[in-house]
Amino acid sequence: MHGLMMDYPLTIDRILEHANRIYGDRQIYTKLPNGSTHTYTYADLYRRAKRLASALRKRGIQIGDRLGTFGWNNYQHMELYYGIPGCGAVCHTLNIRLFAEQVAYIIEHAEDRIVFIDASLLKLFEPIAAQVSCVEQYVLYGVDSVPETTLPNVLLYEDLIAEGDDDYQWPVTDERTAMGMCYTSGTTGEPKGALYSHRSMYLHTIGMLQANAAAITSADMILPVVPQFHVMSWGIPFAAALAGAELIMPGPFLQPGPLADMVQDYKVTVVTGVPTIWMGVYQEVQKNPRDLSSIRALIVGGSAMPRSMIEAYEGKLGVNVVHAWGMTEMSPLGT
Repeated sequence: MHGLMMDYPLTIDRILEHANRIYGDRQIYTKLPNGSTHTYTYADLYRRAKRLASALRKRGIQIGDRLGTFGWNNYQHMELYYGIPGCGAVCHTLNIRLFAEQVAYIIEHAEDRIVFIDASLLKLFEPIAAQVSCVEQYVLYGVDSVPETTLPNVLLYEDLIAEGDDDYQWPVTDERTAMGMCYTSGTTGEPKGALYSHRSMYLHTIGMLQANAAAITSADMILPVVPQFHVMSWGIPFAAALAGAELIMPGPFLQPGPLADMVQDYKVTVVTGVPTIWMGVYQEVQKNPRDLSSIRALIVGGSAMPRSMIEAYEGKLGVNVVHAWGMTEMSPLGT
């Protein structure tokens, strides 16, 4: 005998539908390479992600196709997080800090059909493109026109968005279908890919909102310093949308000074990143004090933060440190 309660697939598009319906006016801020700030809402994210998904389907992208991303933490990367799975494809985030040969191997192994590239990273990506043959299209975002480049078959991201339809309907996808892919180099031999299903990421997102986890709510302003190419930014882009939390995306500004400024200026309540980031921020605010008192949870992971640094943040700055643990193969947070 089955229960009579509502039963629907746990797919990522439902998170964005919820954010648009309940928290459509909540803000997402992005620090752009030119120093300005881009501001829009979850309603804007919803509309553009749908158009992106629609355009990709029109261009022949099928369920299960892998599409790569090569970029910073910004609003376009957020749109890719939802638009790519929203057409049934797999969002394959590429680590911009790996050697060109490693990234080329990963792209070829994953058989990425399209790679989306942040224009500020174009020169970094060109040597990679010279070593791959599987990519059919390169999509460039962050510029209004195609710059001089050695990349073949370049399309502007905004032109792709313009091809999509506002009334696009998300496909009915099996929740066990892959939605994301990250490669880990923490193995013997070549990097290996971990595939995340819609269901696993949806459940991970719900877990992030629990009181004994990150306890993310609509009252939060989150600064995700952990890159979007590191295990999907620890799931923060999905958790923030489900909770209705606002976001300040740092773009390329990952230096201690700009990060401390963002915390102070946006009254950030939750930050995420590896220990080396927070060591640098701590040293920065000792030399040039900033008000970090808005932070209720400094979530650290990737490696162990020294106890002395935890005590410094909690004892001298009054910032609560939440030490997380996880693995690329776990979606990623475990505890």
